[in-house]
Amino acid sequence: MRKPTLLYAEDDKESRENYTFILQENFSEIYQAGDGGEALFLYHNEHPDIVMLDISMPVKNGLEVAKEIRKNDHTTPIIMLTAHSDKERLLTAVNLQLSAYLLKPVDDAELRHTLETLNLAIEEKQSSFFKLKGGLAYESGKRRLFNPRDEEIQLTKKEQLLLDVLCSEVGKFISHDEIIYRVWNDEMPDYRHNKKLTQLVYRLNKKIATSVSPEVQLVENGYSLGYRVTLPES
Repeated sequence: MRKPTLLYAEDDKESRENYTFILQENFSEIYQAGDGGEALFLYHNEHPDIVMLDISMPVKNGLEVAKEIRKNDHTTPIIMLTAHSDKERLLTAVNLQLSAYLLKPVDDAELRHTLETLNLAIEEKQSSFFKLKGGLAYESGKRRLFNPRDEEIQLTKKEQLLLDVLCSEVGKFISHDEIIYRVWNDEMPDYRHNKKLTQLVYRLNKKIATSVSPEVQLVENGYSLGYRVTLPES
């Protein structure tokens, strides 16, 4: 099971590097940002498992960064680092679903305990990591697909939904109608959706063949039975 990743945004370079050194053994990668703009850039490009933000940063403060993240992401844990004088500002953050806020200077033991607790929760979620044929792995919680080199294969929203449906019952064929109903849940299904489903499966398999191997066909067609994905040993 892979170690989680951390995005740590703090404008004080010395503090940022000191805590990165202390915490590096607990994470596979720590992405460092010196301001809120850089933090958002790294968040969108690296998809960290945990975000830790200083509330007072240039470009965008920690609360503004958290608000941007929460527009589309309501699950990634966010820790806010605050000074005593920031308590009033945190009263406006009730909708940001912060996992914790820690007063600066941050106590090492408290920081470690907070991160260890979040890491354990992430490990539990990683139990929804499906090892699939061809060395592929799908993380259903975050809808991410990884190739055998642990590199993420970029998926469209419909491809994510398709894998969610198929991984809900790995190894079992799921009917065309059920897949269409769950993938195109915002549309009124009609005869055109059968072609849309065929094209969606084709594009996903082609994308995987390009990333992994032409021999790897992740989504199998059972004709009248529907589609399925299988575990490596199947």
